[in-house]
Amino acid sequence: MNPFPRLTRLLLALLYAAGGLSGVFLLLCALGVLSPEGIGAWLGREVEPPTTQQAVFSTKIGETVDKPFQVIPLPLTELDQAGAAAGEGKGLLLAMKADDGSLGYISALPLAADCGACSGVAGRNQTLWQLNQREGVYTIAQVSCLRDAALAGHDRRLALCRPSGSPWRDPDKLAWLDPTEEGVQDYLIGICTELAQLGFDEILLTNCAYPTQGDLASLGETGDRDAQLEAFCRRLQGALADYPVLVSIQGSGDFAQKGSQSGQTAALLASFPGRVWAGQGDAEALAAFRPVVLP
Repeated sequence: MNPFPRLTRLLLALLYAAGGLSGVFLLLCALGVLSPEGIGAWLGREVEPPTTQQAVFSTKIGETVDKPFQVIPLPLTELDQAGAAAGEGKGLLLAMKADDGSLGYISALPLAADCGACSGVAGRNQTLWQLNQREGVYTIAQVSCLRDAALAGHDRRLALCRPSGSPWRDPDKLAWLDPTEEGVQDYLIGICTELAQLGFDEILLTNCAYPTQGDLASLGETGDRDAQLEAFCRRLQGALADYPVLVSIQGSGDFAQKGSQSGQTAALLASFPGRVWAGQGDAEALAAFRPVVLP
């Protein structure tokens, strides 16, 4: 008599039993009856808790992204009044990189000094750090990404240009940066990293898109805007992944259009761990993202 069929049936029975026990274990864990930590302790083995940074980051997302709040723009000349403006359900919006490229803090980046973007206010960084550490104060650093007259004026090779090679300018006569340039990416990532290190709760990326207004016909060839903007955003997100800071983006109303002028897509907006913001005119188009409207 061949013993292998009987042995095969026995092995299959053991496999089915193991699968059943695994399912029961997962069900009990889901119901809160058992936990991996408890099993580890029973076996005499410690299960390491998540790091403090991971815990803070998760808590920050859970507590802030899904809750609407009132946005209060705080001029940098009124930082001493932040305590009175702050409160439950309120977020203080501070312009850390303006559309003209000027910075609201003192950067250690050589390029920031070279293009004259740094704040000249002594002690500004220390003031911002102390503000960001205050209990009950939620701070948002607004960063104008690609709209930057200072850097584009300093080095036109980093700017979006006309076919002639001169920097393209929008209706406000401001130049825009080219997100495919490594120097632009390094600069913006450096700024956002410094702001994360200063302790901001959230970084809001505005103008994180190609221009959509002005004489767009005079803008030189830009290639695949969707792919290029996504590549830049992925690199920026990766650089900030280890910091307990929420990274958000201002959406453009044309994001759903194929080959949008802005280069933004629904997938790009959804990829940000923070919330989506919207200008007054784009709020309706971005309604599916439940955007926070910029004041």
